[in-house]
Amino acid sequence: MNIYLDNGYLNAAAIAADPSWLKVIIGARQIGKTYNVLKYHLDNNIPFILLRRTTEELEMIQGAELNPFKAFEPEYNVGIFRRGKLLIISDYNEEGQPEGSPRGLVLSLPQIAHIRGFSGAAYQAIIYDEFIPEKGVRVLKSEGASLLNAYATIDGNRELPPEKKPPVTLWLLANSNDLNSPVLEALNLTDDVITMRVKGLEYYHNKNNNLIVQPLSKKIIDQRKTTALMKQVSQEGEFYGMAINNEFSYNRSPLVKSQSLKGYKPLFSWDNKIFAWEGPNNIFICRAPHKIGKYKNSDFDRQSLAADYFWIRRAYDCGLVTFSDHRMLILFQWLFDINY
Repeated sequence: MNIYLDNGYLNAAAIAADPSWLKVIIGARQIGKTYNVLKYHLDNNIPFILLRRTTEELEMIQGAELNPFKAFEPEYNVGIFRRGKLLIISDYNEEGQPEGSPRGLVLSLPQIAHIRGFSGAAYQAIIYDEFIPEKGVRVLKSEGASLLNAYATIDGNRELPPEKKPPVTLWLLANSNDLNSPVLEALNLTDDVITMRVKGLEYYHNKNNNLIVQPLSKKIIDQRKTTALMKQVSQEGEFYGMAINNEFSYNRSPLVKSQSLKGYKPLFSWDNKIFAWEGPNNIFICRAPHKIGKYKNSDFDRQSLAADYFWIRRAYDCGLVTFSDHRMLILFQWLFDINY
């Protein structure tokens, strides 16, 4: 698959042609993720829903300057307009008024949860832009579940008899801000993303044949290295790692290391995904199974785990909790609501 255009920017048409219903693109900054995916849907008249994390983000992009479709003028005169309680994506005339049939909707995750009787039958794709927020933005544990519920609402019964239509295509777009994403975890994609990084892959089909693209685009990045900002910032810093090298730099941690379990005893486990072992000098969180202190994946069990082992946050702060890999670190931080 050629994931790049000749100019080095992302080839959305090639990615769209892949038969997968789920297309995840996590890439370096400004290599054409949002621009080319949106343009592909405009060029092909595909009705879609542009999804954002919060209602506040919707309010921001309504303005003329932050309207993501402004970049397509004059080829397309497309804007975001309010129609009742919803925001539509529509062509507009010389007077700046919407005309013709809407191309799609702009919705937020919280908004979908509160819409009653909503039908997504008219839409063929969901484009969830910036699903991994910038560092410092509050991320809720429920975001993953909210996306699953939103997708189920929009997809409806189209895959079932008598329609038996293809599922809605879900595009997930983001910069490499933070590997700790409730959306990646809810879709069981965290390990796939990590596997790609370890193997140095830019695109990958997981066991369910869904497509994950982590483009670096050497042609664009080599040019971006020469900009004033990139010359000034530290090449060892988090921003440079994310913007230029497509690294999850915010997840660098000396707490991730390999070690033997000799001399360790089982402490607790959660959802058969992470297992805590207690040693003489630290707690080790890994995938090696045991049958002690089992907690299930429910709100009650998660709250019970956090209460029963409240002291483990202090141990973590002191560097006394280590992890076999980054996913174990991410799940631990999520379970104990650690956001620093």
